[in-house]
Amino acid sequence: MNTRRAFTLVEILTVVVIISILVALVTLAVTGAMRAAKRARIGMEMNQIALALEQYKNEFGEYPPDMFDDDSLVRHVKKRWPRLVLLGPDVTSDALAIRTAINDAYDSCGCAVDFTQPNSQVGSLALWLGGFPNSDGKFSGFFADPENPFTPSDTFDKKCVADLELDKNVRFEDYDDCTVPVIGNEIRDVFVPIVYFRGKTSGGHDAYLTGFGDVKRLDFADAGVCVPYMDAENGITMKWKNPTTYQLIHPGLDTKFGDSNNGKRVINSGFGIVLWDLDNITNFSNYKELKSILP
Repeated sequence: MNTRRAFTLVEILTVVVIISILVALVTLAVTGAMRAAKRARIGMEMNQIALALEQYKNEFGEYPPDMFDDDSLVRHVKKRWPRLVLLGPDVTSDALAIRTAINDAYDSCGCAVDFTQPNSQVGSLALWLGGFPNSDGKFSGFFADPENPFTPSDTFDKKCVADLELDKNVRFEDYDDCTVPVIGNEIRDVFVPIVYFRGKTSGGHDAYLTGFGDVKRLDFADAGVCVPYMDAENGITMKWKNPTTYQLIHPGLDTKFGDSNNGKRVINSGFGIVLWDLDNITNFSNYKELKSILP
């Protein structure tokens, strides 16, 4: 006689519920681990850029400009290439001559770019750390002639301080009708830039202002507005983060930098910070999400 008892409906449903809960917990754990791994990878890539910036400073005496104003661009170019002959009679025309020569050099490499437009500053990292691509598509520094570093030739100075690979960590992206080489990475099939804001060696209240006295900012159609960050001391005094060096900013896994009506972000008082900012990854937060340093 068979005395085995079949499972009741209640017992089957209980087992199903338990399995569902376990699956949900495992899914959450796996998803969380994957997100943590992605954040860590972004932080590692940004740290590599920071090391390249330090190497650049050691070799050329200062961090590269972010190209927001003509004065810093012309001064840096004259310091790095003292034998360069500029055609313009003043800073403004010298800067235009430099930007145009850079455009022509990229064009000779088969890459049509425009470093004369406002949002072209997002390409400054790839330009200074990588220079121009060679015939194989690998960034190989600037052209070897110290009098004509922006004039196309077959030889490069090999002073490329970052290992930039086309279609991997640098792409030619179109921002506000200007195409420039951009260092970044892909998040959910969206290529997002790592933004570089150069401070002033003297620091001070104007550390991250343009030559026109405005706060540096980059406006992206899909990623929002990227601006440098500040602290609020005692809720009143505003102080820039890294005023004498630079800020590196990544929009995080949501691919959004943030939004701003006042042209600045103040982080330790909450003023100016929006939801999109919280997962941004920066160098002054030790390459972790910005929310990790909020009070």
